[in-house]
Amino acid sequence: MGELCHSLQLIDGNGKFNVAGLDEFVKAVKLTQCGLSYAVVGIMGPQSSGKSTLLNHLFHTNFKEMDAYKGRSQTTKGIWMANCVDIEPLTIVMDLEGTDGRERGE
Repeated sequence: MGELCHSLQLIDGNGKFNVAGLDEFVKAVKLTQCGLSYAVVGIMGPQSSGKSTLLNHLFHTNFKEMDAYKGRSQTTKGIWMANCVDIEPLTIVMDLEGTDGRERGE
């Protein structure tokens, strides 16, 4: 395992798209060198259902996880993305905000 996991918040909790961050991410993971040889995996579901934890365990990403000892709360806001470590072809994982955000009054 020699690769680093790069991650960024692609879309923030207010819906703003992170253009500069995406450009940096593409360069860091050398996406342009892959051509069409890459995969994208996304996950969506209810808030506090373990989406980030599952992705971290399956793909060796570094998404922030909820601390159950502090109580249930929203951890992921907007859409985050990261590259998987030591998985070929290049795999990009997208972690989406819970579909029923209590903090948003949904």
